[in-house]
Amino acid sequence: MSTFHPLGRVMGDFDPESFDDSLNELLPFRNCRTPSDARAILRENIEKDVAAILELVADADAFDVIELMRMREFSIVPDPRLAPPGGASLPVEIVAAILLARPSRKPDPIPRGDTRPHEVISDLHERCVRLARIASYRQLAEGQLRREPLGRLASEYQGAVLNIRNLQYDHIRDGHDGRLFETAVSNELMRTHLGYGYSDVVAVRSAMNEISAERMTRLRDETGDLLMAHQHLDPKDVPREVREQFMSGMIPFMFLPADRSIITSSDVAIASGLDVATARRVLTSFAQQFDDSASPGERVFDLLMGNNPFLARPLMSDGDDNFALTSNEIGLDVLRRIFERALPPNSPDVRRYDQKARQPVSEELAKSYLETVLGARTFRESYHYLAPKAGVSADELGPDCTTHRQSADDVEGDALFVIDDVAVVVEVKGKSIADQARRGDVRRLTNDLKATLGDGARQATRIRELIETNHGIWESPTTWLDLSSIREVRTLVVVLDDIGPLGTNLADLQHAGILPKDRPPLVLSLHDLAVIAEIGERPSEFLLYLRRRTDSPVTTYYRALDELDLYMLFLAADLYVEEDPDEVKTMHPTLPPVTKTERRRYQRSAVGTMVSDNCVELTAWMNRDKLPQDEHPAKPSMNAPAEMLELIDQLNAAGKPGWFRCGADLLALSGEGQMRLLSMIKTCAKATRKDGMYHDAMTANAGMWGFSTVFMATGPSGTPIIEVTERLQLYAKVKQYQLQADRAYGWIFDENGSLEDTFYLNSVPQSDSELDGHIAEMKLQPVGRRIPPIPPSARRATKRIKKRKRR
Repeated sequence: MSTFHPLGRVMGDFDPESFDDSLNELLPFRNCRTPSDARAILRENIEKDVAAILELVADADAFDVIELMRMREFSIVPDPRLAPPGGASLPVEIVAAILLARPSRKPDPIPRGDTRPHEVISDLHERCVRLARIASYRQLAEGQLRREPLGRLASEYQGAVLNIRNLQYDHIRDGHDGRLFETAVSNELMRTHLGYGYSDVVAVRSAMNEISAERMTRLRDETGDLLMAHQHLDPKDVPREVREQFMSGMIPFMFLPADRSIITSSDVAIASGLDVATARRVLTSFAQQFDDSASPGERVFDLLMGNNPFLARPLMSDGDDNFALTSNEIGLDVLRRIFERALPPNSPDVRRYDQKARQPVSEELAKSYLETVLGARTFRESYHYLAPKAGVSADELGPDCTTHRQSADDVEGDALFVIDDVAVVVEVKGKSIADQARRGDVRRLTNDLKATLGDGARQATRIRELIETNHGIWESPTTWLDLSSIREVRTLVVVLDDIGPLGTNLADLQHAGILPKDRPPLVLSLHDLAVIAEIGERPSEFLLYLRRRTDSPVTTYYRALDELDLYMLFLAADLYVEEDPDEVKTMHPTLPPVTKTERRRYQRSAVGTMVSDNCVELTAWMNRDKLPQDEHPAKPSMNAPAEMLELIDQLNAAGKPGWFRCGADLLALSGEGQMRLLSMIKTCAKATRKDGMYHDAMTANAGMWGFSTVFMATGPSGTPIIEVTERLQLYAKVKQYQLQADRAYGWIFDENGSLEDTFYLNSVPQSDSELDGHIAEMKLQPVGRRIPPIPPSARRATKRIKKRKRR
């Protein structure tokens, strides 16, 4: 596990030679006592560096400077194997904020041709990166100084909004935007309140990319062709007209690129097929004008405090129909917020949009992705059920309830999945996080999270408790839905917004009272759920992910800015914290006494970890269609022995009871535990081939998710499978009872190790005289004895039971 550097998104790779400078920048924050102190340090540094930047660009054309900065910060040909572009946007935006404080694009009278802005770009970059670092230090300091429960999380979220751009993969974002904005209601409301539709934005964005790419390619080819045609000549022998032609291409290409970067409404209209008026409306709505009513320092301070106008309006306009791009393309990741902000608050249009577009589209997409992830159709969608009124306990709404009108309210759930004996409760929330919250306003953030995540969690937890308490729900006062077969319930809240650290750091939300203290729901953005649906290979993987993210020490000890970093860590089998052995022993009294070694192992594992970027492999796969034809990136997949994955796939394909939880339990084993289980199967089969007799073995694994046992047997060829199954099933039933294990999986193999039959026992009596008699007859080893320990696993703990004797 690598440790995340909080400024990595801004700084890139850390340079040891700059350590002293970074330390000197950080030390002043040590003495801060209030958030105002931290902001004063930021403002002081802004004034100093902004003054220096103003002097460096005093005579330059703003559009020349911005395009040169873009060339410095962004690759001319973005590499699709790397993270989505935009990590270097902030330096460009800082310079753009300073230049927009001018009265015009180039107020200095020096002729543009006599300026040399390319010579100062490196200095501009260094100063902007320094300001970005200090802004991050300010955020970290304020996060520590704030006394509110969500102070730290608000600071991390503010930093993520400031430093990270375009986190969505293009095909997923475009698919979601298309589904949302191409509905009849959204299209009508967009044209009414914005003056254009979604198709117009897409056309303008595509046209701008096409125009810019064509100009760059043409200049590159023209200058390159000249060099190739005269490479055999000594430079002094190259004809003057050739040198002039070369420079006429190189100047807009590399030195004064404003003319190349400027795009007009007419340019867009020609490339897109839109009329000029529509093209101008779109461009203007995403553009900022030069305006000296606010000082450069004030603009940069607002920007670094989280009030970033370039997220919604990434274009600069000189007021004469000339537009230049700063950081992001228009509308990326923000079009929905722009549109929703344009709707009159609390108006009928807001309600129409929410009821006819945002909510139904969000729910339909979430349901579709989860059907892919879980390999099952939705059991209930947009369903109604009876929930207890305030002050009424869940157990009063059991199957024998006759007071529905007095004790219950009719409420709606978004989706319920039932897979084997597992229920997954899903709530979908489409509301956006307000701009004030994105800028670090803790109170507004708290209110927004209560209205989205908190509300979704409350609804999901409510139905979970009803199912667990009553083994069913009332769908109406006369219709009881029997769910007594359910043995495990998991909850999930899906949100339309990309919320970054607000969804990953569940422990902070629990501490603030937004999520329940026990078993909070997993919070996923619709985009991240789409990614998981695209790369996930087994439903059991997702069940294990739900368990590990919400019902294990991972919830407390892992922090991340992005859910997909955690998911990729999970696929690598590195998202794990040892469970508290004393808690496990309390839950399962039949286990052996806890040892000092187990306690030390838990203490070493239970440490806070900030997760770094783990998505390089994922990004290469998601962008594989943009790679050269000879490059074939590997699809991210679960790190487990191939034979184990093959066994899980066999269980899945057979679809017999227990397959879903069994797959998750097997994937939860340590790598060594998985190999030893596979070895046990081979040992039994080898013994049967050797002596032609029945052989069996078992293993047990107890933890916070229950007590699972696996029983396996091999029978010689010619023996009816039913006989082998019945023999193993009796042993499993007795041993499960003795251990008080809540579930037992039975596998029957032939003498070659091929799986032939399975069974599943998912309930166990607390007291049974007949089973007590079988324990004595079978002379089973008493429970609670110390088993020789397995060497510690760096990933997962595995409790095992010895197999040399009958147990």
